Amino acid sequence: MKLHQLQALVGVVEHGSIRATAREMHLTQAALTKSLRTLEEDVGVSLLIRKSRGVVLTEAGQRLHARAKLVTRQITLAHEDLRQSQGDDTGTLRVGITPYLMLTVLGEAFMWFRRRYPKVQLRLVEGLVARVLPSLRDGSLDFAIVADSGEVTHTEFDATRLLKEPQKIVVRQGHPILLQATAARLAALEWVLPGPFANDLDDGLNAMFKQAGVKAPSLMTRCDAMAAMALVRQSDAVSVMPSPLLAQPECRGLVEISLRKLNPPPIELVLLAPPDIPLTPAAAYFARCLTDAIMTQHTGRQI
Repeated sequence: MKLHQLQALVGVVEHGSIRATAREMHLTQAALTKSLRTLEEDVGVSLLIRKSRGVVLTEAGQRLHARAKLVTRQITLAHEDLRQSQGDDTGTLRVGITPYLMLTVLGEAFMWFRRRYPKVQLRLVEGLVARVLPSLRDGSLDFAIVADSGEVTHTEFDATRLLKEPQKIVVRQGHPILLQATAARLAALEWVLPGPFANDLDDGLNAMFKQAGVKAPSLMTRCDAMAAMALVRQSDAVSVMPSPLLAQPECRGLVEISLRKLNPPPIELVLLAPPDIPLTPAAAYFARCLTDAIMTQHTGRQI
């Protein structure tokens, strides 16, 4: 397998057609088609099914594509690493960031980063763990900072644990339960929770209800963080959010419910990167900017 063949395979999947990929790679369609056919001959299996509206991968093609993405991205990063180490400030950086950080420290970290790397292209994705881990595995992300709720293994990634943040139970301002909140009454309401689309609560929340001696909620809506805020603000649902979020404009209209028997587990922020592969200078600097902004916010709150 040749590198240009793997680049062609990745390009066809990303752009959805041979024509668009050929244009992006500055090749003729005939040259790109020949490269893909040669690749199929070399590996001895069909990789692509050509249709009138583009191409789709066979099962073998999907398996090779996953590895081809990792190979081609690492080649790109190798070039960027060498250029950046010589003072070049260009490149592309792909990072997953938990929604909590997007609403709190991302802006400050972004400004710090831009002063040093004004030309690096940034690609930021909302970093819920279920979305981030596959992208780290296939090389789509260079690193991520997520709220670990138990899915992160200690051996699969380089993991730097940053800090733990308390969480609060929140409802909309004016919610009728504010007049007489109890653990049982809260558990009877619908809960809106950011995170993977699972039917069960995570271990920490299950333990919270068990310790309070009440049955866990039977009705839950799973969604992204911004959707959770909107639903809680516009309904009688309940949610759990990191305490510092309540000071942000996006949480205006949400209020904390404090009950001695219901103490949500804290979230732990962790920085994840592929093992045994150094970050490029730009990636390492952005990770440092984010980490410094997190610690500055945390220390400032304590003061």
